Formats: sequence, structure tokens, C-alpha cells
Amino acid sequence: MTGGAGFIGSNFCDYILSAEDIQRLYIVDKFTYAGLPENLEQALRDSRCELVKGDICTPQTYQNLFKEIDLLINFAAESHVDNSILSPVNFVQTNIFGTFQLLEQIRRNNKSVRFVQISTDEVYGSLSFTDKSSTPQSTINPSSPYSASKAGADHLVLSYSKTYAMDVVVTRSSNNYGPRQLPEKFIPKIITHALQDKEIPLYGTGENIRD
Repeated sequence: MTGGAGFIGSNFCDYILSAEDIQRLYIVDKFTYAGLPENLEQALRDSRCELVKGDICTPQTYQNLFKEIDLLINFAAESHVDNSILSPVNFVQTNIFGTFQLLEQIRRNNKSVRFVQISTDEVYGSLSFTDKSSTPQSTINPSSPYSASKAGADHLVLSYSKTYAMDVVVTRSSNNYGPRQLPEKFIPKIITHALQDKEIPLYGTGENIRD
């Protein structure tokens, strides 16, 4: 599992380790601003879990693992939309090139590994109130460097399935929230502002619907 020290990844680590049939879990993370060591305290107490500190863009740090695994879940990503506007190069590097490196390691070392790409609904862009809800068949129409980098990675993943007959899955979740999430994200910001009796931020008209 890549990006396992982040908000979503670490929660999934705890969840998947509750399954008795999991023999071994390798977590690869380079601990950026969103990847925190304390997020893995519970997971690393399990003897089946091993941490590998490394960058998905540098396969030398993890390539020896591919002979031992049958599933790779890619949570690793630069994910802050505002940061992608200020510094898009980091998003292209990690989200596209990093995903490419993971796919190449599977192609070269063990094509039986299933690759699960954790993506985002933001690849579909914004909808008007008259548009139908997005589906997996909807047109990809990213509106930020972040969503464009995730869309590019998704296309790359799907191309490896068609070109090299690799087993891949792309998931596009919507507005995840929960324990360990950074406070500047949408749902935590609303909750903390309400608890502190601060003005709750309103985006657009307040009539938008996500799910």
C-alpha cells in the first residue's frame, strides 16, 4: 500500500488488518505534510505490518517487494487543490510519474499483481444544476492541476490494462472525511468552525450538492 500514512490510507490500513486472511501488509510512504507517522501507530502494532520509507517516484526503495505481493493499492498522491495551483509540478511528478513507476514495476516484475488506483470524483469537473450526476462513463473534464494529474494517472492505469493485460481497478470517491483528516479540508473546517462558534465558510451559493 502506497501513501499509507495519509488520512485515507492509514484508516484503510487499520481496516484491512482486521481481516484474518491478510498475511502481510507493506506500507510505502515518504511522509510529506499529509503523511504523519502517528497515523500508523495502530497499524504498526500488528506484526504483519511493515513500513518502508520511500517515494513512489524512486522505485529502488520498494521494487524488491513486488515478488511478494498480489495486490497494490495506490493511495499516494499530492491532493490539495490550492497547492496544485501554486505548484503544479509536484502534482504531475507524484500523481502521474509516480503512478507510472508503480505500473512499470508490476509490468516488469510481477504482472499477476492487481493494481488499485485511488482516484477522485474531481476528474469529472463541475456540473450545473441542470446536469445529470456523474457516472463512471461521464466525460473526464478536470478543472485544476490536481484533478488533471489524477485524470492523467487514471488514463495511464487503464492503458496498462489494455496494452499489457494487467489487472487494474480505478476508484473515484467523493469528499472523504473522518479521523486523521487535516483541519483545512472542507468537512473538518465546517465542524471546527461550528464548535468554536466561528462563521462557517460558504462556497458559492450554498446550494451545491456533492453526493
